[in-house]
Amino acid sequence: MKINKLSDFLTQMPKGLEGINTKARYLYLELGKRSFYDREYEHMMFGEEDIFSIYTNKMFTNPNMIICTTLEKQYKELLDKLGIENKLVNDKLGHTFLIYKDEEGMEHATDLTRDLKNIQFNCSTSYFAVRTIPSEILRKIDLGLGYITETKGYSNDYWDILRKKVKSSNLPIQTKFELILNGLQEFGDLTKLGETELLAMYEKFVRYCSNNQYRAIFSSRKVTRKSRRI
Repeated sequence: MKINKLSDFLTQMPKGLEGINTKARYLYLELGKRSFYDREYEHMMFGEEDIFSIYTNKMFTNPNMIICTTLEKQYKELLDKLGIENKLVNDKLGHTFLIYKDEEGMEHATDLTRDLKNIQFNCSTSYFAVRTIPSEILRKIDLGLGYITETKGYSNDYWDILRKKVKSSNLPIQTKFELILNGLQEFGDLTKLGETELLAMYEKFVRYCSNNQYRAIFSSRKVTRKSRRI
């Protein structure tokens, strides 16, 4: 679907979605597909009031270049328009996340910024109601939303194939590392990830497939490229 402004997420929401958790999950996934951490912010003078104000109050655009405060405010606005009770929370480091409340009054913590890499690579999420919604229930919701299907699960459902292959081989460590790096593209579309999200996904993939045996640090240079609207 084409998204040009924040309200499009609501007008194009599939009819018949039932329950707050399903609606909150739908918006979480769809907003996450189009939002990318803005690395330009890291090059600015952090602490400058005017710059911080601009970044934390940016309107939605597609692609949506954001920082955590911007993104969570947008997610909150969408939930507010659906009448879903929610609140923004800041941790001790200043990171912003969101908690919403379902029909039963149960609170669910979410952190869309930290889940962007997972959503863009069709992985299971790590920060959506992790302690309050069982994984099997969340999988059922994602099936209904079409995020996964009966024949194609989460991307990370299949990572164990490569991890077992690497673990059982007698190849040199460097060769194993190269095998893992080259293997990520076999599990999803890397072009859907933003720069920050791509690096974070590589780190996650390397840690998993190597059983945390390799300590890899990924960094990037500032690049210019055309962005794609979806």
